[in-house]
Amino acid sequence: MENFNTKEIIAIVLKNKKSIIIVTIIAALASTVVSFMLKPKFKSMAVVYPVNLSPSSEESNTEQLLQFFYSEEVKNRVAEKNDLFKHYAVDPSTGGAKSLFDFYFKSNISISPTLYESIEIVVKDESPEVAQKVAQSMIDETNKFIMETKRERLSEYLHNSFSAIKRESKDIDSINYQINELRNKYDIIDVASQAKYLTKKLYSDKQLSESNKITYEGLKTKNVELNKLWSIFTGQAKTYSDFIDQKDRYLFDYNSEISFTNVVSKPTLPDKKFFPVRWLIVSISTLSAFALAALFFILSNNSVRKVD
Repeated sequence: MENFNTKEIIAIVLKNKKSIIIVTIIAALASTVVSFMLKPKFKSMAVVYPVNLSPSSEESNTEQLLQFFYSEEVKNRVAEKNDLFKHYAVDPSTGGAKSLFDFYFKSNISISPTLYESIEIVVKDESPEVAQKVAQSMIDETNKFIMETKRERLSEYLHNSFSAIKRESKDIDSINYQINELRNKYDIIDVASQAKYLTKKLYSDKQLSESNKITYEGLKTKNVELNKLWSIFTGQAKTYSDFIDQKDRYLFDYNSEISFTNVVSKPTLPDKKFFPVRWLIVSISTLSAFALAALFFILSNNSVRKVD
């Protein structure tokens, strides 16, 4: 295995220490100036849990909520509400404005799941107030968008429910008409009571009146048909009632104002910048300059050689 001649490397560094120190000092001063030129940024954070969401496909409620947070619709609403194009100094009329805005938006706003199935919202901005406002807007506009999406589906369900109710109502009216037609034709009011009365009268050798004869004939020949119609009517009345109940539930959900995010931690108003960390910038820049300067003198010196 080959190794560098460490003694010669140290000797070269010591020989050029003045130049290396000068480069290092210049880098430290330059990075200090640059660090003070960088605009400070603040970070607002919020944590929410999904609520009142129905699982779709194999997605969990958290994954479903994330899809809404990531949507273009929410991004556009938040941008419009907070005038972010102007805030990020992006002219919408210029070419590539959308791509540039998307870059700023994704750089400053991040939405990510946590280990506990919650969702963390992080917004970075030069203004702590704007950071907090945008974080709150992400929650508000996502809730509104989900509600609108849900109402679109509920509107379809309501339309189908009203159609089913109308159809069942027509069928019930048709069956009811047939039942009433038989009842009126044979003067049938209560099948069980009238059948019992007429049977008893016949067994007592009493003569039936003309109206009773008609009723008796109706009970004798149309009883099966009448029972069948009653059975159909009862079933359709139950179905009609179920459709009414279902429609009422859809209507209640449609008119309800609910939230789909349980806010565990409200968007914070940051009072301390998170960027730039000046000591870190200066330290990294200074160490990098020292290392590069030393490496330059080492590699440019012909006396450095490899030995076995």
